[in-house]
Amino acid sequence: MSTQITKEIFCPGCGAPVSTQMYPAVRADEDTELRDKILSETFFDWCCPECGYSARFLYPCLYSDRNHGFMVYLLPEGSPEGPVKLGDDLSSLAQVKKRIVSTDLQLREKILIFEKDLDDRAVELVKYAIADVLHSQTGSKVSEGYFRMVDYNQNRIGFSYLLEGTEKILHRTTSLEVYEKSLEAARSYAPTDASGFFAMGSAEAAKIMENYSAASAKQEG
Repeated sequence: MSTQITKEIFCPGCGAPVSTQMYPAVRADEDTELRDKILSETFFDWCCPECGYSARFLYPCLYSDRNHGFMVYLLPEGSPEGPVKLGDDLSSLAQVKKRIVSTDLQLREKILIFEKDLDDRAVELVKYAIADVLHSQTGSKVSEGYFRMVDYNQNRIGFSYLLEGTEKILHRTTSLEVYEKSLEAARSYAPTDASGFFAMGSAEAAKIMENYSAASAKQEG
């Protein structure tokens, strides 16, 4: 079962102490309601019953899904907690996908990717490549980008992007062949699940692409 605790949070608006339910561990395969709240972006919503002050309250949360074989640890920036480490007694989790994210939207994205049985390392590479194309086309950098869909019948994988200095959301798709090609680079240059929890986002994708391009150029030379 999921782990539930209660903490007293002082409202930033009126200072009132509010008894707040928190879930430091979510078992999605057992608590589908919590999963649905994360996907609907309401899981971390917080509201003061005294003054009505509302905010998004992020806290460390380990999300696991046994049916799909993955764990995602939300560790918000500035959190005093450290990354999750696997001990020798947890060697049975070597094949379980394990990631660290810092925002609720990143957590949501990882869930959507893994539930579709996609390799998030390859997905991040495709997302990074499309973002680079958008930068060239528009002259603006991508401030945020997220996996949106995969359609095997139409042979498409899609993403949503937000450009710097604008609130307009752009949707882009590409063929699944691009994803399959990215798997080669991911399997060769990305961390593996056996290495424990690790981040896999745009910064990591950029590093993988750099190493992959350097290796390709060396082979051609």
